[in-house]
Amino acid sequence: KELKEKEESLLICQQACKRLQEEVAEKERKEEDLKRRSGRSESELETLKALLSQTEQEVLMLKQESPGSQGICVSRELLQDALRQKVRSEDSWRDKLEVDLAKGKARHKEEILKVREEARVELELERQKQQELITKFQREHEELQQKIPGLISSATKSLRMETEILEKKLQDAHMKLAEKDGDKEKEIQSLKRLISELEFQLTMEKSNSESFLDKLRKEIKHKSDELEQLTQEKTQLIHSLSQVQEE
Repeated sequence: KELKEKEESLLICQQACKRLQEEVAEKERKEEDLKRRSGRSESELETLKALLSQTEQEVLMLKQESPGSQGICVSRELLQDALRQKVRSEDSWRDKLEVDLAKGKARHKEEILKVREEARVELELERQKQQELITKFQREHEELQQKIPGLISSATKSLRMETEILEKKLQDAHMKLAEKDGDKEKEIQSLKRLISELEFQLTMEKSNSESFLDKLRKEIKHKSDELEQLTQEKTQLIHSLSQVQEE
């Protein structure tokens, strides 16, 4: 049960870590996108600054060349104002982008710190649970150590009683066995007499059987001879039949 709870807690932590990793990856992608956009904006800003500087130089040169170029200068100055406004707008946007990037980094850092704190708290709780389990096991071990002498004494007493009962049963069995041995001896003597009588009868039967067997053997030999003669005649007849069939 404890292992299942720990596996569930581990699964929840893994899911939270996976979610945070995905969020971190998404924020990193956004940060890279912001960096690319910031780079492009800086490049455009540098271009605009170069164009503004070139325009200012051209306006200055026109002022020096001819008084009749005032209209052109005014147009150039308006263009310069527009360029300056655009540059200021780009600077403002870049500052805002940097602020947003700094805020994103701060939030990212806060989330990492929060995850670390949650992991630390989870580990601390797990350590406390493990310490409680260890304390519980130690207490149960001490209780068991205290119970062992009583258990040994009780088991010894029970074993002694069982031993006495078995010894008494063994004595009764010896007495019954002695009584049975006497009855068996009488029965053995009676059986010996019966066996002697049966052996005598068997000897007589055997003698009669041998004479009968001799007579039976002679008859069997006579029948075997007849059978052999008949077999030979049968063989000759079969041979003759085969010849006749061939003819």
